[in-house]
Amino acid sequence: MTALVEIDDLAVSFGARPAIEGLTLAIEKGERFGIIGESGSGKSLTALAIAGLLPETARMSGRIRFDGAPLPQDEREMARLRGKRIGMVFQEPMTALNPLMRVGEQIEEAMRLADEAAAPLADLPALLQEVGLEPRHAGRYPHQLSGGQRQRVMIAMALASRPELMIADEPTSALDVITQRLVLDLIGEICQRRRMTLLFISHDIRAVAALCERVAVLHRGTLVELGPVHTVLTRPNQAYTQKLVAATQVTPRQRVAAPKPEPLLTVTHLTRAFKGRGLLHWGEKPLLAVNDVSLSIGVGECLALVGPSGCGKTTLGRMIVGLDSASAGEMDFAGTPYRGADLPAARRADLSLVFQDPFGSFNPRLTVAQSLGEPLRLLPRLAPLERQTRLEEAITSVGLETAMLARYPHEFSGGQRQRLAIARAMVTRPRLVVLDEPVSALDVSVRGDVLDLLARLQADHALTYLIVSHDLDMVAAMADRVLVMEAGRIVEEGTPTALFARPRHRLTQELMAARLPDIVG
Repeated sequence: MTALVEIDDLAVSFGARPAIEGLTLAIEKGERFGIIGESGSGKSLTALAIAGLLPETARMSGRIRFDGAPLPQDEREMARLRGKRIGMVFQEPMTALNPLMRVGEQIEEAMRLADEAAAPLADLPALLQEVGLEPRHAGRYPHQLSGGQRQRVMIAMALASRPELMIADEPTSALDVITQRLVLDLIGEICQRRRMTLLFISHDIRAVAALCERVAVLHRGTLVELGPVHTVLTRPNQAYTQKLVAATQVTPRQRVAAPKPEPLLTVTHLTRAFKGRGLLHWGEKPLLAVNDVSLSIGVGECLALVGPSGCGKTTLGRMIVGLDSASAGEMDFAGTPYRGADLPAARRADLSLVFQDPFGSFNPRLTVAQSLGEPLRLLPRLAPLERQTRLEEAITSVGLETAMLARYPHEFSGGQRQRLAIARAMVTRPRLVVLDEPVSALDVSVRGDVLDLLARLQADHALTYLIVSHDLDMVAAMADRVLVMEAGRIVEEGTPTALFARPRHRLTQELMAARLPDIVG
């Protein structure tokens, strides 16, 4: 085979610190090539170097050849190569798409930039159909589409110029298990049909195993292993690769004590309706994000709520902790009735929320001490000494040092920021903690550490958990009981063992069928 991309002794640095060092590899024409590694390993920087999109502060040495020719040094020529022969699918489509333009206009713009003589309107319906979207989706704005639909729009934009190479950087990390499988299958089918080369970058090793033919393993900017995906992932030679593969297996936690039968939280016929505003939405029926949901969580129990994106999981969690109010129905927390935002101030310290994004949920201008101290406003009678004690207890309980209280969020890794988010939720010594996708943004090696931390904190502090997630492996390892949610309703309930082994409802069966297979050595 002939190489489409050749990288020879690539080095990328920011100041004195090398981010990539001595990287040499080749990607053959028509192959699906994967790069795996933890955050900071150089995966995305390698892709940006190939596409000529490195930050201005980066210094690059070494050689990159595309189809036998060196990458152009002139930015206009590089932009022309990037627009016509290299397509990119970015990790977060919501931030990559223009919120003020309809998605059809953005796809047409990508076509126009690739070939000014093209007639984009004639090609748009066929391109939408190829990525599994209907023509009506062209007239919508990004916020009016689901996460999977937005990712399909990004794929359509990458395909607009009929590129020879598609670079997909973490294209499925924020998607639920069903949508993830659909997007992976779509990318594989398009590459095969168009005979297109794929560079797939991910920390999801199972996704790489399902899609790619060869894989490179990067660690701190250095290539540690390279070869056929089945060989590298089932019989890894290097200790680092062995560690990554081992981390894909989530070990079930050991229960210290069984949950108590008495309910801590009871939800009765809860409904949350969203009404469109303005003349364009006049006469429309309200969207029922949560539709007549009833459930209970026992003292010390870990209850998991699973389902596809948009099913109402997060909305339900927000109402439980008092960040949103129900349109109908009622909740009862330890004998206190409420409907959401009317949760009495005296009870708010007993419920906490760990947000999905450990970076976006922190104010970058506040120190860790200031961020962790914000929930303590719910306890106005705390003396300054007790306040400081609470902060130190919270940060040490998640395995970090008290000296880190003086730092800012950007000075921490992703795993450390997630530990800080957990510390902030624990600082008020709550009884119920809602965990919204607590490990979805983390590397596989860090994920296990965070799950062990959550299990230890639950045992040490007699906590009750409500986990909102689409990570079925994590749910199977952590939860005592699972609720499956679809279109705002609970459609199935059971223990993880019984529910996942013998799913009865159609959605649960689809969730199980969409799970990527284990990597077996």
